[in-house]
This record gives sequence, C-alpha cells and structure tokens, in this order.
Amino acid sequence: MTDPACNRKLVVGLVGQVCAGKSTVAEAFRRHGAIVFDADRAVHELYAQAAVARQVRELFGAGVLDGEGRVNREELGRLVFSDPVQLKRLTEEVVFPRVRDSLMAELERFRASDSAVLLLDAPTLVEAGLTELCDQVVFVTARLARRQQWARARGWEPSELGRREACMLDEEQKRRVATTSICNDGTREDIEVQAGKLLAAWNVSWHVASE
Repeated sequence: MTDPACNRKLVVGLVGQVCAGKSTVAEAFRRHGAIVFDADRAVHELYAQAAVARQVRELFGAGVLDGEGRVNREELGRLVFSDPVQLKRLTEEVVFPRVRDSLMAELERFRASDSAVLLLDAPTLVEAGLTELCDQVVFVTARLARRQQWARARGWEPSELGRREACMLDEEQKRRVATTSICNDGTREDIEVQAGKLLAAWNVSWHVASE
C-alpha cells in the first residue's frame, strides 16, 4: 500500500497521440498505486443516462441512437469525427461539463485517500481546460506503425486514425503543455519501468501491485 505517512500528493494528466496506448500507461500507473480517473469510462456511463440521450438526440438527431433510445457511440463518433463543428458541440455542451463534475468528485475522494497520485486519463484533457488541475502532464507517444496496428485492432478503417487526429487539438500544442513523456514502443514491462522512474523523480510513495 502507499505509505499513509507520505503527504505529497500529485495530480497527473495523461495526453498523447491518438492510439498511442494511453490506457496501457494508465494501467501501469494504477499498478504502481495511483488512482486512475478514466474519462472514457465516465463518458460511457453518461451516455447511458436518459437525460443525456435526450440531449444528444436534440443536438444530432435520432440517427445517433439505437433501437432502444440509447446513444450509439459508434454512430455518434462517425458523425462528430467527420465534422469539427459537431465535435465541438458534443464536447462543450454535453461531455465537458458533466465529466468535469465527475472529475471534481473524484478529486475530493483522492484528497481524502491514502493514495499519492491521481492520474487523469482524459483524451481531451487540454481542450477541456483540465491541465490547470495537474501538477504534472505526461505525453504518450508511439511510432505510427504501432498506432495504426492498434487502430485496426479497434476495427477502424485505414483512414480513421488520421481523421480523428485532424479533429483534435494539434499534437504540438499537447507536447507544449506536457512536463514529461513516455514512449510506448516496447512491452508492458517497459512502460511500468518508465512509470516507476517518473514516480521516483516526483518523489511520491508507490508500489507495484501483484497480479
């Protein structure tokens, strides 16, 4: 367990390239004792709410809902990632306000916990203005061939990776707000070593969880 005597607490943001394996990096930090706020999971839970489904329908039409009136994330993604204006509407009117509320609740729980690190795994961390909450920001990178491989594993068409990148904040802007980086070109063990080195450099208590 994280040493409860350690008073140093850090909020760490995770940004990076599309399909660079940020979830793998987040899991490495979790295994070192960090609490992980998974924004994608928070959004998935939001879309299951009837009130959110109604708002999404009002904004984007019934075509982005399934036969039971729930948000169809695949259809919604196809729509917004082909139109930056629609993506901005979704994020600013639906996603950002609610995810920020969820994050602030998680932040309060973190402050009352014995954990030394709260990791914010949020693809739109910069766009949502959440870097202001972070003590450190880690940029995750991977070579293009590997990112394309992971995109295919998600079932994306060959052009989808570039299309999504074009709709999101410029990579260089993310690099500028980052305080450090992790290269995800190796094994899971490589990532865990890099995460451990960062935690040691930040002088926080950590441990590696058993399988």
